This record gives sequence, C-alpha cells and structure tokens, in this order.
Amino acid sequence: MGNDHSSAPCCLSCIKIHTLPCLTQVPSTTSDPEDHEERREPEIYGTYGLPSNDYRPKPQNPANPNKAKKPTPQEAKKWMESIDYLLEDPKGRAHFSKYLKKQLASENFDFWTAVTELKKQNPRGDKLKKETREIFENYISLDAKFPVNINAKLRTGIEQMIEEPNTEMFDDAQRYVYRLMKDGPYMNFIQDAQIQTLMGGKG
Repeated sequence: MGNDHSSAPCCLSCIKIHTLPCLTQVPSTTSDPEDHEERREPEIYGTYGLPSNDYRPKPQNPANPNKAKKPTPQEAKKWMESIDYLLEDPKGRAHFSKYLKKQLASENFDFWTAVTELKKQNPRGDKLKKETREIFENYISLDAKFPVNINAKLRTGIEQMIEEPNTEMFDDAQRYVYRLMKDGPYMNFIQDAQIQTLMGGKG
C-alpha cells in the first residue's frame, strides 16, 4: 500500500500559509516602551512651584536609583522651556540633582524633593511627626545638616509648628527655594555644556 499524503501540505505556498500566522505574532524586541508613552503638557505645579494633588514623581530604577538616564534631544529641549518641565521629568530631576551635587549646591533641591514626597505620602500620627522632624533637622534648624537658604521668618514659622506638624508646614519654604532654584541654579543648568550636548543627541 502507498503512503497516505492527505495530511501533508501539497505545495510550498501551503507551507507559507500555515506558518505566516506564527510569524506575525512574534513580538518586537526593539520597541522602547517610552516611545509609546502619551506626551502631555505638565500642568502639575500651582503657585510658586507647589505640586498639585495628582502629581506623583515616577520612581527611579530600583537597581540604580542614582543613575541619571540619558534623555532624548526632545526631552532635553523641553527642560530648556521651563523648570516645571524639568522637575516633572524623572530624567530631568536626576540630571538636575547630579549637576547640583557637582556644584555642591543640592540642598535646596533635596529639600524641595523631600517636601514633595512628604505631601505625596501624606503620613499621619507618629509617622508624620517623625518625617517632619527629619526634614526640619536636615534642612531647617539652625544646626541643620544641609541648611537651605531661607530667611529667619520662614524658619521661625516652621519651628512653631514642629510639635504639632502637618504636611503643609513647609509650603512657604518650598515656594521660597523653588524661586531660588528657578532664578539661579536652573538657569546655570540649562546653559551647561553637557546639557547643550544632550540637546544635540550626544553625550
């Protein structure tokens, strides 16, 4: 008896037809997820740089949280338009922080970040007291580890609230350092040669 060929493809075109669906379902390994993120205007800051209630900083890479990822030229150009674009972008914050640390002038930015995180987490009870005390001792008190550039009136106002703290107690000081960053370090940052290089797609 001859072999039964009823189950075999009759020609090469049949083979292609059978295999084509498999080929079309292979996912691309070169696509960058960030390329598909929806771009939006960062309407995140209210008066004097205070984040709005829905602002949530994107987490950094947990394997290397201090690494400043390279931005696209378009992202770097956005940083030039406004400090708000810079602070809304995780890559922007990382590069700004790196620049300020090189200048030995990161305390205002670190304070701004700590207060932003405090308001995002919105702790209560003992945790609130602990975290506000840490911010006060690190940045505000007369013997602070990393004192920010605020005036005596702002410092006194915070001191009066430290025993009965709330998440808004640093708002005036945060506005103040935001203006300092906007008028000073931010302007120097966007004129830095390295940032200009990133805008050109290099670096």
